[in-house]
Amino acid sequence: MAARKRSGSGGAPRAGLRDYGALFLGKMLIVGTRLLKHGGTTLPGRVALKVSPQLLSFMAGQLPMGTIAVTGTNGKTTTASLLAAIFRQGGLRCVHNKAGSNLAWGVATTLIETGAWKEGLPGDIAVMEMDEGAFPAISKDMQPRGAVVTNIFRDQLDRFGGVQQVQDAISRGVQAMSPGAAVFLNADDPLLAGIDSGGRKTIYYGFDLPRGSITRVFPERGFPCPRCHRDLIYTDLYYAHLGRYRCANCGFMRPEPEFKLRRFETAPEGGALATLSLRGKLLQAALPLPGIYNLYNALAAAAAATALDMPEAAIRDAFAAAAPPSGRMERRRLGNKDLLIALIKNPAGAGEVFRTLLQGRGDSRIHFLIAINDRPADGRDISWLWETDFEQLAGLRFRTGSMVLSGTRAVDVARRLKKAGFDGAKMIVEPVLRRALQKALAATAPGEKLIILPNYTAMMQLRRLLK
Repeated sequence: MAARKRSGSGGAPRAGLRDYGALFLGKMLIVGTRLLKHGGTTLPGRVALKVSPQLLSFMAGQLPMGTIAVTGTNGKTTTASLLAAIFRQGGLRCVHNKAGSNLAWGVATTLIETGAWKEGLPGDIAVMEMDEGAFPAISKDMQPRGAVVTNIFRDQLDRFGGVQQVQDAISRGVQAMSPGAAVFLNADDPLLAGIDSGGRKTIYYGFDLPRGSITRVFPERGFPCPRCHRDLIYTDLYYAHLGRYRCANCGFMRPEPEFKLRRFETAPEGGALATLSLRGKLLQAALPLPGIYNLYNALAAAAAATALDMPEAAIRDAFAAAAPPSGRMERRRLGNKDLLIALIKNPAGAGEVFRTLLQGRGDSRIHFLIAINDRPADGRDISWLWETDFEQLAGLRFRTGSMVLSGTRAVDVARRLKKAGFDGAKMIVEPVLRRALQKALAATAPGEKLIILPNYTAMMQLRRLLK
């Protein structure tokens, strides 16, 4: 990608009265929601897009360096946050939906809030996290110059049905971009390696670690080849179905990544010291974010940043200063008690969160608050709970203190944990999150840790309660 280029091929449509009217109305609604203390609402974007359906196109066209989209099942928020931080470290004014509102109206609200009435958007470039289902429509309107795709896992089955539907949505979003756009794909995910980019420039990133660096149990059932649907053969397995793979039947295999993680060491204080190969040039960086999945997120951000000619120092400095986005292995101190909040929303992501928690355990007792809702933003289908490896947490039972379960599906969580080996007599089921948090905090003694595992809407509730 060239250093400076307007997004799309012809820029945004000429602004009309509807666009300015939508912008004005959106600004007024933002002021109103703040006065009413309804922070984080997407109402301004919803209303503005009703008034002017082309508003996203109009505002995206004001950015001289265009938009970078970030999508995928897991890791969107962290990857987008890291990439935005790199751009800012590199001296660019970056517009970013850091609150994670990633549907069309959330993106619109961010642009309306950031933009000035007369001067337009005060930015050089935008980094926009986009929901994978909404990605095709937003991509068509905003015409991103690049798209970073993290992975594809089973998630929100009532919305997507399965991974093939997610794969199709991402493919349509990529093909809605201008022909000159670039797409950054995780080579270690066979579902992304099988994406049809419609001839657009495809750049792969992935792990290139010494054999045996990460020990994973190979699945009892092989992951199907995206072309012929026969089981893939893995020589390395890093995270869920991500790894080195090939198909003995049709010849499909992992593409060679241009951007690679070559080595990493777990840092004593958490996170990792990573060695990245960025188009053959080695970069060593400290990343204070725990977990294998965050190494993927960092690599994806570094790949897109390097393609946009960001200096190595900007990448290194942004990584060193990184803090987990809200609810993503977020550490909080409440009085004399330590809290760790880790979003879980599908089996693959939850499994990696559990592995990370197990690696970082100390000697003190650990208390848990697990809050699972089934609201539309979460997905009504909660069958993923039964596919999630809660048995890993059961391995902590001799050191586990209280176990408080909350949310609209608290009873279902209790059933799943009993199956995993937890003592049902020690569980406290409290569907109301405010009361559940109070009980969990009361049970956590000074010096002990409370780990909170919410899904999306429960996490948003929790943020309001912890303000």
